Amino acid sequence: MPFTISECTDADMPRAFELLSLAFGHEHPYIESVFPAHATAEGRRVGGERFLEFRKADPLATKIKAVDVETGNMIGHARWIVCDGGLAPEFELDGSLDLMTVDPEHQRKGVGRKLLAWGLAVADKLGVGAVVEATEYGLGLYKAAGYKVKHDYEVLLPEKWAGRETQRYWWMARPKLTTEEAEGTEQRVEVC
Repeated sequence: MPFTISECTDADMPRAFELLSLAFGHEHPYIESVFPAHATAEGRRVGGERFLEFRKADPLATKIKAVDVETGNMIGHARWIVCDGGLAPEFELDGSLDLMTVDPEHQRKGVGRKLLAWGLAVADKLGVGAVVEATEYGLGLYKAAGYKVKHDYEVLLPEKWAGRETQRYWWMARPKLTTEEAEGTEQRVEVC
């Protein structure tokens, strides 16, 4: 299945949110808490509007999409935050994959790998590392791309939410590559 990677437009935000809802379903406690009605038409409308607000509010964020060449449908998206000198030196963050989702019908077909490769090529070009806060769904993909687990944690809930499911995350980092290692990463990304 051929697909392309390109930058999202404002018009893509409703579908980007729909992909979040489809990809995580009702199995991600954080999504359930922040977007409790995400699986409904109204919840997706509101979620799409919020994604548009997020897109416009963060000058460091770039949303990209994977589009199926045959159908023209957006099948995946990612939100990369690239801090090219934009943070104070005490922060270790250079580039961050903030969010990535792939339509369940297109998972395990290389879409997530290409969305990830896009941001890593930017990091390599800038000579910076990359971080991601992974859930169990993306853990293997990130490890295969050279990310290492730095912290493994479970979100503890206040007593008033004791009956709710907790969320587990892995804070992962991929160090910046040497010039020799980074050479050619941009070309590898463009071949979808």
